[in-house]
Amino acid sequence: MNAGLPGIMPAHVIYPAVDDKPAGFSPVWLKNILRGQLGFQGTVFSDDISMAGAEIAGDYCSRAGCALEAGCDMVLVCNNRGAVLTLLDQFSYSPNPASHARLIRMHGKQAIKLDELHRDTNWQESEKILIALDKTPELDLGDDAT
Repeated sequence: MNAGLPGIMPAHVIYPAVDDKPAGFSPVWLKNILRGQLGFQGTVFSDDISMAGAEIAGDYCSRAGCALEAGCDMVLVCNNRGAVLTLLDQFSYSPNPASHARLIRMHGKQAIKLDELHRDTNWQESEKILIALDKTPELDLGDDAT
């Protein structure tokens, strides 16, 4: 199951046949199924806890706590500065050692230098493909004067 994936993000979706909690707040999904049955060893990021689908878990601190207790390694808060400030001011959590190790593994091994990247043939081929896709085709819209 790892297939080289460094991380995964469950959604705030409820699958009632499995658990009554959204997948991102569910130890059944994250610990039992994802890690236990499927053997996933990568990092689990929460879905954005400022989304309406996360309100089921309570306020922002409760949402963060539920996500981490369920098995997420990292909590995401997107486009909501107030929620971020609330968590920084009020939330406290100590990650378990396995979670901490997964987050450390997310760090890059060695950064590639830009000049090396530009010399790489795979990069050059990809760049040519992207440049070709970026061309806007001409579109004959007729004459507006008529």
